[in-house]
Amino acid sequence: MENNRILITAIGSFSADCVIRVLKQSRFYVVGTDIYPVEWHFESTLCDKVYQVSLATKGKAYIDDLLTIIEDENINGIIPLTDIEIDVINLYRTTFEKLGVVIYTQSTKTLSIARDKNYLSEFFSKDDLVKVPKFINSKSLTNDFILPAIAKPINGRSSEGIVRIQSREELSIFRGRDNYIIQEFLEGTICTVDYIRDNCGNDFLVPREELLRTKNGAGTTVRIFSNTKLGRIVSHIGEAIGVVGCVNMEFIMNNDDFILIDINPRFSAGIAFSNFIGYDMVLNHVKAINGGAINEGCSFKEQILCKHYSEKLLTPNL
Repeated sequence: MENNRILITAIGSFSADCVIRVLKQSRFYVVGTDIYPVEWHFESTLCDKVYQVSLATKGKAYIDDLLTIIEDENINGIIPLTDIEIDVINLYRTTFEKLGVVIYTQSTKTLSIARDKNYLSEFFSKDDLVKVPKFINSKSLTNDFILPAIAKPINGRSSEGIVRIQSREELSIFRGRDNYIIQEFLEGTICTVDYIRDNCGNDFLVPREELLRTKNGAGTTVRIFSNTKLGRIVSHIGEAIGVVGCVNMEFIMNNDDFILIDINPRFSAGIAFSNFIGYDMVLNHVKAINGGAINEGCSFKEQILCKHYSEKLLTPNL
């Protein structure tokens, strides 16, 4: 137990329930953090200890909160569950590593590609296997860019700040801005892939078509499926950007065509779907980051899965 003391951030996020349960079942000591009070999240009841911390956007104040918890709880590993926390923790990576704390995220190099939508598009724009939408940086935007289009914050997360552009007038709003990428709008359904890879190149993926999806991009009803062509594309991307551990890739799917639109370098909101079909993405992520070989992939059939929610009384004395 002393070597398995993990801090989980953002325990109110979609992936937290699955991540915490898996780690607890494997006898990890789990400390959770969140910006909201302990009593506001059911996931608090799953953790051994929970702390309220500063917003990650506060930078140093947030990091100081984590460092205090690490010292008090003898933490030796951190699993950040949201993009903004990954960004901030990565900036202070050496601080944590000097304390012997493992950061269970992608490498700085991989994050530099995955967390920059413009760089990601440029990286694969001339790739023979990977297709990306036509794009332009808002700084270089001209009024003849193809419409309809989508404007996305370059370092955006969870579909925040995304704007659909229908007219030249709407397009002109983004001209000259330095923090947006403009992409052509493509018809099709959203296909998201939980993908895991280790240092030896062993990998496994679970694709799902999102049938029902929240405004923040979380699939609530999905179709699990397999596709050989998609498998080749995803493995190629994983090797190209040096994925080690678990990430999530998003594609526009139109018939048998798959166009890469995003890479989330963290557990997806629907990570429990992948665990449900028989492959433990969470523990294998820990294995991979620690330099071990991931488990061999499992077979699964096409199926439809859905999330469901229930009420829980957390504060009976109020």
